[in-house]
Order: sequence, then C-alpha cells, then structure tokens
Amino acid sequence: MLTVEIRDAEKTASGMAEVEIFCDANGLAMLSRQLEHLQKGVTHVHLMTPAWAGQELGEATFGEGTQLIHHLKITKLPT
Repeated sequence: MLTVEIRDAEKTASGMAEVEIFCDANGLAMLSRQLEHLQKGVTHVHLMTPAWAGQELGEATFGEGTQLIHHLKITKLPT
C-alpha cells in the first residue's frame, strides 16, 4: 500500500502546502522498483489509484486534514 496525500491544498499557490507519503512494506518495495526503472534509463513513471485506472497507489487516506492524490508522476531529469 502506498498513498500520496496533500495537506493544506488551498495553500499550494503560496508554497505552504505539504505532500505526505504513507506506505507499508509492499508499497515501499513497489516504489523502490519504480525508482530502479528510472535509474536504468526510463524517463518517467506514473503511479495511479484504481479510480484513475492504476493499481500502484491506494485510495485510503491516513493523514488528518489531507486530500488524496490520484496520480504521481516521477520524472528523471537529464544529466
């Protein structure tokens, strides 16, 4: 299980919102595999909830006052 949540979403424009990631051992292993893909040359990965036709992210929230993020894109910058 892996979820990405945003705290104080209304503060995003001012730069004061926070992103929180919650994961169990399986979620941490999956995230590690995705990061390994990036290290091996993949330029980006998409992690999504089932509501967004994915299976990498869960849909339960764990933080207080947070909003679920349905799509996380991780992009490797060129060196």
